[in-house]
Amino acid sequence: MRWLVGAVLAGCVALPGTASAQNSNLNAIRVCNQTSKSISVAKASATGQTEKGKPIFMSQGWYTLAPSECNVLWQAPFVTRYYYVYAESSGSHWSGNYPMCVSEKAFRIADNQCAQGYKRRMFNEIDTYGKSGMFTYNFQGR
Repeated sequence: MRWLVGAVLAGCVALPGTASAQNSNLNAIRVCNQTSKSISVAKASATGQTEKGKPIFMSQGWYTLAPSECNVLWQAPFVTRYYYVYAESSGSHWSGNYPMCVSEKAFRIADNQCAQGYKRRMFNEIDTYGKSGMFTYNFQGR
């Protein structure tokens, strides 16, 4: 069963399928559902730790977003430069180039490869280097 995270925000502005920083007093990364159906979102970021020379990433999900809803996934201070997001809905997915682990049910996974029972999905990258403000990643309609 997918779970819903409370802090839902409205009013997303960004280029389709990209992350952008807006001038704001709030330094955060949020995702917005710009589709006509509910989507389930997963997030990931580096932990700063390694195992056998490979970085360990923490992936978490699922955050359910109704059409036109937004949700803050990370708040500043940012502890790493790159953050990752992935979304899916019945028959659709919004993937990128960065493999991370997910599970069918609510999850919090810290690993450098997918253990048994997890699935690998390709996440989109958000680069925060040299920027401040509100980063918004829009999942566009499919």
